[in-house]
Amino acid sequence: MKKRQLGNTKIKISEVGLGTWQMSGDVWGKKTEAEYCQAIEVAIEAGIDYFDTALEYGNGYCEQLVGKVLQGYPSVVISSKIPPQCDEWSAKPQGNIDDYFSPAWISKCCETTLKNLRRECIDILFLHTWNVAWGERTEWYEAMVKLKEQGKIRAIGVSVGDRRASEANSHIEAGRIDVVMAVYNVLEQEPEYTLFPMAKKHQVGIIARCPFSSGALVSNWTSSQKFPEGDWRGLWTPDDWVAKQIEMVDHIKPIVKNTNLSMSAIGLKYILNNQTVTSVIPGSSSPEHIRNNASVTALPNLSEDILGQLQQLWLDGKVHGAYNGGA
Repeated sequence: MKKRQLGNTKIKISEVGLGTWQMSGDVWGKKTEAEYCQAIEVAIEAGIDYFDTALEYGNGYCEQLVGKVLQGYPSVVISSKIPPQCDEWSAKPQGNIDDYFSPAWISKCCETTLKNLRRECIDILFLHTWNVAWGERTEWYEAMVKLKEQGKIRAIGVSVGDRRASEANSHIEAGRIDVVMAVYNVLEQEPEYTLFPMAKKHQVGIIARCPFSSGALVSNWTSSQKFPEGDWRGLWTPDDWVAKQIEMVDHIKPIVKNTNLSMSAIGLKYILNNQTVTSVIPGSSSPEHIRNNASVTALPNLSEDILGQLQQLWLDGKVHGAYNGGA
């Protein structure tokens, strides 16, 4: 497994990590805890040493699960995320950051996450959503710096909203952010233009989430697609969400057909081809999928021709991103 430097921090992580939202036991359907534990163990065996979770996932369940399995692996890097205190995930322009991420709330959530993860220090702590209107506010940052000084976190992160990759750029430019998490995949290429140049200039790490566009790239969906009971993709999405995803993926398929790679491999290699990206975190609770995703790191980079064809789809508006369950 290849590793990459996380911006200007001293942290190095596997270029393929593991997202754990699918292990929350609620909005992705439910498996047994033994199955979730096995999936994390398989990831470690496959060379993955970066795991992302969040206090919101299963109301702390995911953090506790990750902490339980990884307590014997102190060198593994873990990131987690602080939810908005007001439980409003898509902040309106007039939204006051004090209602979302007050210093007291940040401190309280950090302590809860440390307990859940069974650790004395969180490697990367993200705010789980953001609002471009908060560009002039720094109290959240001062609270995070205090946690750093106390040895409770190593890196400060912001997870930007779906289709809003540039919303924290003012804080990147001010040097307040170590790492940004953003939706980035073959269908959602906007960060290449709105986020990555700024991140590269200021040596900020990038974690790419939703590499398969919530499963659309790799699942052969149909117009009559049905999701398991409780699955967020059947509850939170607009009526035309599946149809639009299928339409975009249909533009990708002929390009993939001309390679000897799977759709998942193309999806991950497209992301990793961009050296501004530190790690990509496909979410899965399937040992087979986790092994396959980890193995992509050994594959050669995509050819310039394939990359160019995929990028042209974005420039022509044939792929344009989609809602991925975030803010």
